[in-house]
Amino acid sequence: MARDISITFMSGPMDGKTLNFSQPEVGEETILLIGRREGCDIHLHFDSQASRIHAKVGILSIPVTASESVENPYMLGFWLEDGNSRNGTFVEKDSNRIKGRLSLRPGTLFRVGRTWLRLDVPLTYEADSDESRS
Repeated sequence: MARDISITFMSGPMDGKTLNFSQPEVGEETILLIGRREGCDIHLHFDSQASRIHAKVGILSIPVTASESVENPYMLGFWLEDGNSRNGTFVEKDSNRIKGRLSLRPGTLFRVGRTWLRLDVPLTYEADSDESRS
């Protein structure tokens, strides 16, 4: 689970539930679809204010320069994009409706329809737990 990205429901009938997604491979991008449509990665079937495909969260795994101490280092980048929804996508406050694509920081709250969500990533990466104890 150390390489998971998670989205936590911060309101509504699923308040407190966390959905986990694998980080993309280095140099790759993962796009999570959010909406009412069945098959969305984050399915908001209960939210009548959410569009079928309301928004997208993108996760980029960007390679960075290697050092002697770290092989194949990478950093993660995140973005949020409204899918031309009728009711909009908001970040941190109801007055912050986004237009187009916006960079997203871990821990940021965002609203899709009536549902508040939070992006979470691990603060550290743990290799195999047996190796880290030796």
